[in-house]
Amino acid sequence: MRQMVVILILSSCISGQNCWSVTYTHQRICALKGSTVDISCSYTYPSYHQIKTAFWFTEWESGMDAEDLSSVPGYEGHIEYLGDNKSDCTLRITDLRLSDIAGYRFRFITSGEKIHGSTVSLAVIGNLSLISHITLVTLIRAVIQTQ
Repeated sequence: MRQMVVILILSSCISGQNCWSVTYTHQRICALKGSTVDISCSYTYPSYHQIKTAFWFTEWESGMDAEDLSSVPGYEGHIEYLGDNKSDCTLRITDLRLSDIAGYRFRFITSGEKIHGSTVSLAVIGNLSLISHITLVTLIRAVIQTQ
């Protein structure tokens, strides 16, 4: 048994030797216009690297650098990075607008790597009274299935 534990530990270190990851609590989020939403996120990287910068972005074209949302007009004062530049990368968006409907991604840059997570899709419902019961049930089921 002792040998097996050692093998598992070595296997874990070898298979995750780079230990790079970005993990979101939810891949799809649906919220009401005017509300506040937190996109919960955590990340890991090898301890011998140092974080140079960490940020969220929405659009990214291959070959181009991703643009930090906090410097994009319309997002200033509307988003807040709650992360700690160590492992927490949670993003808060306040006073949700229909224009916030997008795919959000977290990126961090270390002394040697640029890593980004997959996309978190944010849907914003404008006026609940205009949504039919069937549409609302469908939205709720979609959110529940992704959790």
